[in-house]
Amino acid sequence: MPLIIDGYNLLYAAGLVGSVDGEGSFEGERRALLDALLAVIDPKELTQTVVVFDSAKAPPGLPRVYNYQQITVRFASGYADADEMIEELIQEHHAPKRLTVVSSDHRVQRAARRRKAKAIDSDSWYRLMRQTRARRREIEAQQPPLPKRLSAPAIPESEVSQWVEFFGKIDVDALAPQEETPPIAPASGPTPEPKTPQGKPGPKKTKRSDEPAPNVFTDDYLKKIAEEFFGDA
Repeated sequence: MPLIIDGYNLLYAAGLVGSVDGEGSFEGERRALLDALLAVIDPKELTQTVVVFDSAKAPPGLPRVYNYQQITVRFASGYADADEMIEELIQEHHAPKRLTVVSSDHRVQRAARRRKAKAIDSDSWYRLMRQTRARRREIEAQQPPLPKRLSAPAIPESEVSQWVEFFGKIDVDALAPQEETPPIAPASGPTPEPKTPQGKPGPKKTKRSDEPAPNVFTDDYLKKIAEEFFGDA
């Protein structure tokens, strides 16, 4: 949520003004106020926070606009007072309905309401911020602590030396499994015919003939066999 804060107005409301002589620059008080704002404002809103101080007590040599740990600090140089500059910032703000203006000055509050911005007294806002921060701290304190990572117990150096000596005698290469060379697969293709050894002719193929085989028995032998089985004809 964007914030525009009337610096000196909040400084007095928060009780941060010390004993300063007439020539004091309020430099210490301004720094104390900015540190207090860092403690109570949500870190996500710091870049949207603008604190305006009167230029009457502005430190010499300091820029009219500077950044204090993400908070924008402006001195109302060229304006009658800080209220006039704050009115202009309210008028030019691109999202006034989201804007909160912290000042107890009624003139500034009326300017904020005309633009539908939220206006709140400095002391009320600071008290509310401190209460919010206190509640946030209570919630954080109730959160269980993160478990500690267990670390392995330290090993004595003498034992480490023994293990180093023991493992140093082991042939690691001998313990490693030997990879077997896979058999080479034969090249794909037609199976070649076996070669015939030189000097020895291969078996000749028998040529089939249609002629009947010759009779190896004589006619007398066949006649004798017939008489033994069938008797005289």
